[in-house]
Amino acid sequence: MASLIVRKNADNLDAAELAALRTGYTKAQAIMDNRGYNYFAGLHGIPNWYCWHHDHTTGSTVNAKLFLPWHRAYLLSFERAIRDQSPAAPKVGLPWWDWSSATSHSTGVPTAFSVAKVGGKANPLFRGHIIAPTATPPINRQTRRFPGNPNQLPTAATVADLLNLSQFNDFSNQLENIHDFIHGWTGGNNGSIGGDMGSLGTAAWDPIFYSHHCMIDRLWYQWQLKHGANNIPAALLPLVLTPFNMKVQDVLSINALGYEYAVSFNTL
Repeated sequence: MASLIVRKNADNLDAAELAALRTGYTKAQAIMDNRGYNYFAGLHGIPNWYCWHHDHTTGSTVNAKLFLPWHRAYLLSFERAIRDQSPAAPKVGLPWWDWSSATSHSTGVPTAFSVAKVGGKANPLFRGHIIAPTATPPINRQTRRFPGNPNQLPTAATVADLLNLSQFNDFSNQLENIHDFIHGWTGGNNGSIGGDMGSLGTAAWDPIFYSHHCMIDRLWYQWQLKHGANNIPAALLPLVLTPFNMKVQDVLSINALGYEYAVSFNTL
């Protein structure tokens, strides 16, 4: 356990951990090669469109439930990039946003991600800068976010019902539907302009994207603890999670991947 990267609830990061995370995001957002934030955001949607969403990915005729495995591989690669730019201590993993918590039902987006400035400087968790010259039209702007009413967020009871589903396909489908709602809720709109989390092409530039997906990954992990880590259709196991050099069978154990969630299944 001591050697594992620990992903914590975003609301439970201490000041030093939050400062380290912000340093990692700030430095990664300034790098414009394949080590940087813009590169990883571009893998998900514009311009590469590698993400799996509702059994599909752009450029493939294959239908497969790779939403959960693909995003686990994606988060792992992004987390490594952020940690490469973060201080050696304190060690910090990507935090998860528990949108089902009482805190989120009061505040909505975690405070760490919802303030524009910290110490007089721009908060890199508040927004990212989209640089997508090959988009139609090209995009070069800050991300936008117009979250909805916190009372609309999924409840702990909804999560408990989800975790009681015993079949992977049922669980994956229903979790993905909740995931979609959070994207739309977080992006929102201001009456004329939609927020980026609500758009598949630009969602991964919003820093809250990764903490939302850590919550999704955490729920899959909790489901695996309850129903079995290998409880997944065998036909999925050899499928490659492009562009990562990993197959589905490689991402079933989060501990084998080198990380852990700070709150165990039994605390739900």
